[in-house]
Amino acid sequence: MSARVNSNDPEKIEVISRRAAIFGGGFGLLLAGIAVRLGQLQIVDHQKYMRLAQENQFNTRIIAPLRGEIVDRFGKTLASNRQNFRVLLIPDEAGDFEEALVRLRKVVPVSDDKHAKILREIRRTQGYAPVEVVNNLEWNDFSKVNYELPHLPGAHPEVSETRDYPLGNATAFVIGYVGAVTDRDLAAPENDDQQVLLRQPGFKVGRDGLERTYEKELRGVAGTMDVKVNAHGRVIEEIEDSVTPPVQGATLGLTIDADLQLAAMKALEGESASAVVIDVETGDILVLASTPAFDPNIFTKGIPSDLWKELNESPYKPLLNKPLGGIYPPGSTFKMVSAIAAMRSGIPPSFRVRCNGKFWYGNRFFHCWRKEGHGTVDMRNAIKHSCDTFFYSCATQVDVDVIADTARKLGLGETYELGVPGQHSGVVPDRAWKKKFYAGTPENQIWFPGETLSVAIGQGSVSATPLQLAVMAARIASGRAVRPRIVRFRGDLELPTPTAPRIDIAEEHLTLVREGMNAVVNEPGGTAVRSAFDNKEWKLAGKTGTSQVYRITAEERARGLTKPEDLPWARRDHALFVCFAPYESPRYACAVVVEHGIGGARIAGPKAKEIMTAVMTKDPARLKPLSPGALARTADASVGG
Repeated sequence: MSARVNSNDPEKIEVISRRAAIFGGGFGLLLAGIAVRLGQLQIVDHQKYMRLAQENQFNTRIIAPLRGEIVDRFGKTLASNRQNFRVLLIPDEAGDFEEALVRLRKVVPVSDDKHAKILREIRRTQGYAPVEVVNNLEWNDFSKVNYELPHLPGAHPEVSETRDYPLGNATAFVIGYVGAVTDRDLAAPENDDQQVLLRQPGFKVGRDGLERTYEKELRGVAGTMDVKVNAHGRVIEEIEDSVTPPVQGATLGLTIDADLQLAAMKALEGESASAVVIDVETGDILVLASTPAFDPNIFTKGIPSDLWKELNESPYKPLLNKPLGGIYPPGSTFKMVSAIAAMRSGIPPSFRVRCNGKFWYGNRFFHCWRKEGHGTVDMRNAIKHSCDTFFYSCATQVDVDVIADTARKLGLGETYELGVPGQHSGVVPDRAWKKKFYAGTPENQIWFPGETLSVAIGQGSVSATPLQLAVMAARIASGRAVRPRIVRFRGDLELPTPTAPRIDIAEEHLTLVREGMNAVVNEPGGTAVRSAFDNKEWKLAGKTGTSQVYRITAEERARGLTKPEDLPWARRDHALFVCFAPYESPRYACAVVVEHGIGGARIAGPKAKEIMTAVMTKDPARLKPLSPGALARTADASVGG
C-alpha cells in the first residue's frame, strides 16, 4: 500500500516546496543558458557562420597561365602555345568510371599504358577532380566525342592550350621540351606555393633545355575564378565577375638565328654530327645544331615507350646534345694551340723541321699522317699541311703545362653560363690533372714526355666539345676572350653582352696562326682547299682535324685492313673542322664535328663551308635584332588598331 503525504503535516510540506524550488530554479537557469546561446548564434556569431556557409558554398578555380614564348634573335617563334583538343573525365559524374573509360576508348585512341595510368590517377585523387584522358586530338576525333557525349558519362571535351615547337627537331637541344608533372616536382621546395596549379589536369613543366632552366620565368602566374559548388564539391555555377586573369609567362629571346639553324641542320642531315656558329664580336651563338635529333613535340603528347627505347638505344645518340655534351679528341685542330704554346716557349715561326713521315723519340717512332712526309716545313706551313712531325719536334721543347695554359686561354677546358643543361668541360691535361685523375694510384701520376707528343697533335688525354672548339676559333680570330651566350633577354630584361678583354697571347703569335689557317683553305696544298668559298669576295680561314677512335692493329694490317672506311662505323675516326670568316675582318667562327666521318678535309670542311656560306649570305650581324618587349608592343598595337 503506497504512502501518502499528509496535507496537514507542515514539516513535510516544507521539504517538498524546497525541492520544487531548487528544481525549478535549475531548470530556469538551463533555459536561460539556451536562450543566451541562441542569441549569440543568431546575433553575435551571425557573420562568422554566414562566412563559413559561404566558404562551403563557393570554391576557387585555378586558371592555368599561358606559357611564355621563346623566339629567335629576330622574333621568329621557336616555342609557343597552340589549341589543344582534349577530353577530361570526372569520376563522380561517371558513376562506374572504369566502364566510362572503356566507353571513351571506343571513341578516342587511348593506349593500354595510358589506360592504366589514368586508373591510377583516378584512385589517388578526389572523385570530383577532373582527370585528363587524352589530349592533342585531331578535330575529327574531338567531334566524335562531342557527338557521342550523351553516351559518355563523366566525359568533358574541352579546348585548352599545349606547347608547340614549330621548328621541330631543329631546335630540340636548345629549347628542350615540357612534360607531365611528377611527384618529384610536387615535392620540390620551390613549388610549395604552386601545388594547386601543378595539379591541374594535363599541366606541363620544363623537362630539358631552356624550358627547364627558365621554368619559373616561362610558367607565368595563375589566375582565379570563384565557382559555386554543391555538397559533393561539384561545380554548379561559374561566377564570371570574380575572375582574376592569369598572367602569361615571360618571353625568352635567344641569340639563335632560326634560318641559319635550319641551314646547319640541313647540311648535317644524315650524319651523327654537330655544328656551332658564334658571332666573334658579341659571343652570340647563332647556330647550335646536333643531328640526328628528336622532335620535342612528341614529349608534349606523351612519348610512347617503344620510341623512348629506340631513342635511348640508337648508336647515333639522338638524345645527346652533341655541341655541349659530346666530347672528342680535337685532333689536328689542336695544333693551333700547340703552335702558340711553342712560340710562347721561344720557338720562332721560322723554326724548320724535316718531315720524312715519322719521328723517332724515346724508343719508338711517332708517325705523321702523311706516310711520305712533308719535306722541310716551318710553323706556318706545318699548320697549312697539318704536319704531325713538326709538332712532335716542338713538343720535345715545350712543357705540357704551357700547352695546357694556352688551351685554357683559348677557351678549352671550361663550361659557359648558357642556361642549357648537359654541358661538358672536356679535358685539358697537364701534370696537376694527371695527379688528380690518378689520385688513388701514385705510380700512374708521373707525366711522361711521350704523352706531350700525343697531346701536341690533339690526341692522348685531351678532349673538347664542339662549343669549345668554336670558342677557340673565335678567340684566335678576334684576339679577345669571347664568351658565348644564348639568351638575349627574358621579358623586358635585356641581358648584357659578356665582356671580352684581350687574351694574354701576343698578337704576332695569333697573326701567324691566322695566316696558317688562311693557307689551309686558300692556298694550293692546304688540307681544306675544297672548303674555300665559291664567292671569291669572301675568304674562309680554317683548320682540319681527324681524331683517332681506333688504332688498326698489325694483325689487321697484315690482313689488308688499312683504310679507315673499311672499319665498322663506330671504329672510324671523327672528322673536325674549325674556321672563321671573313679572314681580313673576322665576324663569325664555326666548328663542325662529324662522328666517325673519317677525315676533316673529306666531310667536316665541306659541311662547314655550306653552313658558313649561309651565314655570310645572310650576315645577321648587319641586321637589328628584336628588342625586349617588342612582341608585346606589336600585340598591343594590333589590338588597339
